[in-house]
Amino acid sequence: MIPDQCNVYVLKAGKSGLAIDFGSGAWMQRLPALGIERIEQVLLTHHHADQCAGLAGTTEREFIVRAPAGEKPNIDPADLARRVQEWKKLTYSPYFHNAALWQGVPGIICDLHPDSELWFGPFCLRIVHTPGHGMHACSYVVEAGDLQLCFCGDAAHAGATIWEPYHLEWDHWTGEGALAAWQGIKRLLGIGIDRLLPSHGPLIESAPNKTLWALADKLLNFYTAKGCIAPGEKDHFVAPAQTFGGTRRYLDSLYQFGTNGYLLVSKTNEGLVVDPALADLPFLDSLLKRLGNVRPTAILITHCHADHCSGVANLQATYQARAYLHPKVAEKIGQPPSGPTPYLPAKPVQADVLLPENGTWTWNEYAFRVAHWPGQTWWHAAYLTTVDRQKVLFGGDSFQPVSRWNGTGGFCANNNSRFREGFIPSARLMLTWQPDILANGHRCVFRFTESRFRQIIDWAYFAERAVLALCPSGDLETDYYKPYHPYERKRTAPKPEKAKLPERQAESTIRKVPAPANKAASVPAPKAKDKHRPKKIIKATKAVGRVKPKAKPVVRHTPAVRSKASHKKLKKKV
Repeated sequence: MIPDQCNVYVLKAGKSGLAIDFGSGAWMQRLPALGIERIEQVLLTHHHADQCAGLAGTTEREFIVRAPAGEKPNIDPADLARRVQEWKKLTYSPYFHNAALWQGVPGIICDLHPDSELWFGPFCLRIVHTPGHGMHACSYVVEAGDLQLCFCGDAAHAGATIWEPYHLEWDHWTGEGALAAWQGIKRLLGIGIDRLLPSHGPLIESAPNKTLWALADKLLNFYTAKGCIAPGEKDHFVAPAQTFGGTRRYLDSLYQFGTNGYLLVSKTNEGLVVDPALADLPFLDSLLKRLGNVRPTAILITHCHADHCSGVANLQATYQARAYLHPKVAEKIGQPPSGPTPYLPAKPVQADVLLPENGTWTWNEYAFRVAHWPGQTWWHAAYLTTVDRQKVLFGGDSFQPVSRWNGTGGFCANNNSRFREGFIPSARLMLTWQPDILANGHRCVFRFTESRFRQIIDWAYFAERAVLALCPSGDLETDYYKPYHPYERKRTAPKPEKAKLPERQAESTIRKVPAPANKAASVPAPKAKDKHRPKKIIKATKAVGRVKPKAKPVVRHTPAVRSKASHKKLKKKV
């Protein structure tokens, strides 16, 4: 083993060598000391940059580079260039894995098929499919003397953990990657392995099968956490009073259109639109035509995903509607997509008014309670108001009926989904607010039940423990939320103390509220490079006074084991 960007392993046959993974290539300077004159082949375990960065930029090599079959779209420069061009045509940022080498590596032969073998001198390398860090990742099993070695890539790590476990999240809500990783570990358990040689961390020389059994259990827990968050709960869908042309009427003043949009109608015949997506606007147009004299004048957004906000600019231009954005949502969609967060709108969404982070807001006859409501994403908000004597909460995708996506919009590191700082306080907020109806995304309109959200709190503790158990360092920030360090979390961290936001009540689009007599002194504008900030933003506040900006959330980590006494105490508190 030679440490590099990853562990590089070299098999020696006479004066020739075969390398498992490549890293930066600096390790090749040590070959003469090992009595190796030339490398004949390099076998990659998977396509991630730490496995192959030193191979980029040239095809002039004295050795062959081979990779698992199926990795060509993830590593070939031409294929990657085509994918990038396709992404540029999208109206949202795609979901992708952060460790890919996006310039690609030329001249790699992707011909290593699972359940086959290749020979190098006296060594027979058997190829075993061990996905997880990627769909096509493989391990190589070799007999060396009396020992059977397994070069397992990132399928396993010392301590029955996974290097950068967020790579198990192949999408933003299912446990498909974790289940595939579990199946790969089960394949390895069927082989008599004496040593595990991973791509990162120390060799696993003592009882490797014990490590694999423990890892298999942890992967199943992670997979279970991706499953139902409130098992046994009934959906309690609310039946629409009327359905026509892709729209539904739930209450006298509340309509749902397309996939995610809602229209709340005021006595003044103004409309408040919640979560307008471009694809849903034709349904809104049809609804407005049917209603006759309703004009959209206000917009609310529940979270940062494009299918909930891509139609804002259209409504602003067509109806001069004003976008009232929660500060957490505005910080993410007010600039071009950056970092690992998927499904952001391709073009920034501009706020006309910033709502309080946690407070109240009035639009015509509707008084709203506003709160940061993280779950599916960190950049999520909830809005509660009374519509036709029903307490209605507009909540986006964080919590759904259990028959829809296991009861959640999913959690993943790329969405910066949080547990103690996200799902748990959001569920507790529902227990405090006690809405009658949740008007969520994807046509999910259902009734609130306390039992659902009490189960969600228990699930969130379990899910955090399941993720933490796979972290080699025992720290979520270091291992699981790594895509946000240092780039994303530092770049997009809110800095409200620098924002130039005059203190005044958010205005209704028809009834203006006079500003307080004692205006707050303005603060110098931020030095950020963001050119897409609104020219003039009004910050809404509570009636009782100024809403002070909150500090950046402090992440605390769940202990691996929670005592029964503390668990009972927590339930009693909730």
